[in-house]
Amino acid sequence: MSPEDRAAFGVEGEDWAAWRRHRVRWSECDALGHANNTAYLIWCEDMRVGPGWSGLGGGFAPGAVSPVVAQIEARYLRSLVFEEECLVTLRFASVKRTSFVHDYAVWKGGLCFSCRTVLVAVQQDSGARVPVPPAIRAAMLATGARDEAG
Repeated sequence: MSPEDRAAFGVEGEDWAAWRRHRVRWSECDALGHANNTAYLIWCEDMRVGPGWSGLGGGFAPGAVSPVVAQIEARYLRSLVFEEECLVTLRFASVKRTSFVHDYAVWKGGLCFSCRTVLVAVQQDSGARVPVPPAIRAAMLATGARDEAG
């Protein structure tokens, strides 16, 4: 992330592994033009399946190991409105044997929204819980995730 983006959006912390700009679309808004609560969760989902999984070498095809959300916690601090540009960020908080934690934030003049998900690695074909693939585990650890495999 550039120092200019960090300053422009009021981003705090140095450990964000991935980020992308987003302009609030009308389809994401309520009748008053405020971004709907579910829109923020979809932005986090986009980060989760993009740089948070596919970007680390993961896949979603039959036979692949994929993440499923086991728990989600969201905190709404300030609303965004139609056509506002924000920055959505992702960091890898921790990784265990079969699960891992992602933190997300949405920034516009400071923190507007934060979210944490606990994800479980599952085999697509069976839905069985399996170990986080070694290459993905290593990539998460390399970008700052705590190793909690015990």
